[in-house]
Amino acid sequence: MSGRLLAMPVLEPNPTGGNKKLLQMFGLIGLIMVVIAIIATIGANFG
Repeated sequence: MSGRLLAMPVLEPNPTGGNKKLLQMFGLIGLIMVVIAIIATIGANFG
């Protein structure tokens, strides 16, 4: 068994199709969480 399968980098410089979609999905989820946090902070300050 080759060591490459066991030691795959988590973030590749040029991800292939599936990995790119996965990274975009994580980025989108992170962006949504940041927007929700900002809205919640503004709401807590004015509420």
